[in-house]
Amino acid sequence: MLNGVDRIATGIIVIMAGVLSLFLCLFAQLRIKDAPGAKPYILVTLLSSIFTFSYAFELSSTSLEQIIFWLRVEYLALPFIPVFLLLMCIEYIGQRIKKVWQYALFIIPFITIFLHYTNDLHHLYYKSMELRSDSPFQIIKLVGGPWFYVQSLFLFLCVMISIIILLKQVKKSSFRFRMQISMMVAGLLIPIIANYYYINGLSSYGIDLGPVSMSITFIFHGAALLTFQMFNVAPIARETVFESMKEGVIVLNQQGLIVDYNHGMRKVIPLLDEHSIGKSITSVLNGNHHLKEIIDLKQDSDFNCSLSGKMVHYHIGFSPVLNKSNLPIGQIITFANVTERVLMLEKLKQLAAWTD
Repeated sequence: MLNGVDRIATGIIVIMAGVLSLFLCLFAQLRIKDAPGAKPYILVTLLSSIFTFSYAFELSSTSLEQIIFWLRVEYLALPFIPVFLLLMCIEYIGQRIKKVWQYALFIIPFITIFLHYTNDLHHLYYKSMELRSDSPFQIIKLVGGPWFYVQSLFLFLCVMISIIILLKQVKKSSFRFRMQISMMVAGLLIPIIANYYYINGLSSYGIDLGPVSMSITFIFHGAALLTFQMFNVAPIARETVFESMKEGVIVLNQQGLIVDYNHGMRKVIPLLDEHSIGKSITSVLNGNHHLKEIIDLKQDSDFNCSLSGKMVHYHIGFSPVLNKSNLPIGQIITFANVTERVLMLEKLKQLAAWTD
């Protein structure tokens, strides 16, 4: 059973969780506030600290009225946490959703707050709220109503969508960012497990594991933030710069295996897709022996091909990829479309011939 010492220990753990969330919030505000995904991260850690400190006061309360008061304070922050977690992950991978959909994400949290504060009138959020009779100190026993499970499902879906969004980036990311993503995903799985235990009554005396689980989540995120620079602009730069380049670009390792490519390369090599990563460049050239010879020679060259019935002219350039010791670890091949220049030169030649 939980005795007085257990109660103090639980309170200290919860307070430490709140301090950790607040520290990460302040750190992010000072160091990375302008980085992609940082603003939702700042808000989610701030909300987490409010929720966690309020829960610490709930645990120290001595009456049902006090517990309900702090429970209502918790619910000023809790419903919005999954939304900002989702927005953080979306921004981290360099994507944005329309404002109307951003606003739509807040509909359920606002309904949750309204129903929570007016629960005495309809009992849609909690069917009952009473003190447990089997605990050594004052702990509230909550029986969820219909909307309680709606909010729980909403939290689960937000976190799961966040995890899916991150995992989709793993294959196309470098080792460094794979480590970041793995740490973020590990952190996001923890609240799901804790919420499962709480909803199914598996935690001791119905103690909400959410605040402590979030502290562990932010330990993972904090490690990514401090060790791997979680909101480094590189992943977003890759999406916004690499993909927006007019030139086709493909990156190979020393063995000639495809490491990365941009959308422009698919015009030149139509067989390129997400499954091409890790394959040999020759396996996706579809018998284009001329292009294979150019790539094998690794020398700048001109290349012509027919696209949609039109002749397109490219200038192929090769650049080495070097590590920190200036040793070659791969190469970048660029396909610059020089069709307009070639056609202009041909016209100039024709004009010169006419004048002669």
